[in-house]
Amino acid sequence: MRLNKSALLFAAVVATAGLVGSPASATSLDLPVGALTIVEVGTDAMGSDTFANRNREFVTFKVTGGAPVDIDGLAVQDNWSKNNGSPHTCNKYTVTGLPGQGSAAMLQPGETVTVFNGSRWGGNYKNGDEYRLYAKSDVDCGAAGHFLNNDADSVWLTSGATHVASKSWDWNGGYTVK
Repeated sequence: MRLNKSALLFAAVVATAGLVGSPASATSLDLPVGALTIVEVGTDAMGSDTFANRNREFVTFKVTGGAPVDIDGLAVQDNWSKNNGSPHTCNKYTVTGLPGQGSAAMLQPGETVTVFNGSRWGGNYKNGDEYRLYAKSDVDCGAAGHFLNNDADSVWLTSGATHVASKSWDWNGGYTVK
């Protein structure tokens, strides 16, 4: 039997992409650019940076479109973390599930996620349409757990190698960036 090389190549690409014999479902690696929007960043806590006020640094994001988004594996990080090639956990939080969903992390349209630098007694939770996640940064990450630069920095949402969203600032004139 003679097979067309183009047909074989197409079959190999489809099989490699996981499209043959598996249900169509989005994974965190399929998260498209622009699927999420960063709506606010807490860049600077009032007063001196202390271990107690590190939750004044945060990143809030939401679904951009009208369909649910699987954010499992999504990384929330600053410039230093994104551009540092060595493995580390400082300045980076990876979503590994949402409260009430077990290990799933499906974000519905209208819902938001806020990732705080610090910790919270009782851990992560959902408050109305907002998931509140705590990175538990410690004193080794930045100044007393604060790692976002007050005057100039960027926060990034990345899924695998895909840059999903970012927000930058280059001023020191407030406590949040919208």
